[in-house]
Amino acid sequence: MKTVGVDIGGTKTAIAIVDTNKGSISSKIVIPSKKYRDDKKNLNLIINSSIELAKAHKIKHIGIGVPELINNHGIIKGNYNFKWNNYNLTKFFPSNYFIKVDSDVRCHLLAEQKFGKGKNINNFIYINIGSGLSYAQFKEKKIYSGSRGYAIHFASSLISLYDWKKNKKISLVPEDYYSGKDILKIEKIFKDTNKRKKILIHVSESIGSLIASLINTVDPQQIILGGGVIVNNIFLKNNIIKFTKKYILAKDAKKIKISVSNFRDNTGILGAGLLFK
Repeated sequence: MKTVGVDIGGTKTAIAIVDTNKGSISSKIVIPSKKYRDDKKNLNLIINSSIELAKAHKIKHIGIGVPELINNHGIIKGNYNFKWNNYNLTKFFPSNYFIKVDSDVRCHLLAEQKFGKGKNINNFIYINIGSGLSYAQFKEKKIYSGSRGYAIHFASSLISLYDWKKNKKISLVPEDYYSGKDILKIEKIFKDTNKRKKILIHVSESIGSLIASLINTVDPQQIILGGGVIVNNIFLKNNIIKFTKKYILAKDAKKIKISVSNFRDNTGILGAGLLFK
């Protein structure tokens, strides 16, 4: 079966033909996600580009991955990247098209489960270190989305901790400090190699402790890391894995396999197209 996969990102959107049997993509195009100030115009550009590609290849099935909360009815719930809250994207397409919409990180997980490092694994977690920090879980032969569809965030909420021994309160949103965007900023700002490495080690420890907390909570068989930053930075990857294992509580759980996705830039497109598989 051939479908159109649409991977909407914070800065760019990738659209391609997906062969759901072979796990391959073709005729890929990339357009800006925020060409206009008006997010409705940006959505129209994405939709029209998707329809044009579908028409050219006589395809009626279009899968879309969105970097927002998506409930179990396919409705966007949030304005994190775009002002599309409560949008039902299926209503923006002509009625002769079949449309499926899900969170981008669950599309990534789907690609890994069907054709990547999650193949034949019953219980694994995919963690995306990209514009934000998000995760998705494959459990008992299906994607676990939660009772409402919001099981993707593990670092996006305000964490407020009070040390009563020192009468000190710490509050922060981890995603605001440790996302792929922040890592790129660190690499740009700190030109001194040694200082940059020290900061990245601290960032790696923070990310590793967050991942370990997730492992301690849901106990998966395997972790797959994705996102352009982690795929292209061996130093960061090795340190995140090291600190993740450091903060896992159970000794035998420290043996968990943690690997990096092989898909690089095409995971989201492939997974979006696989929403119909």
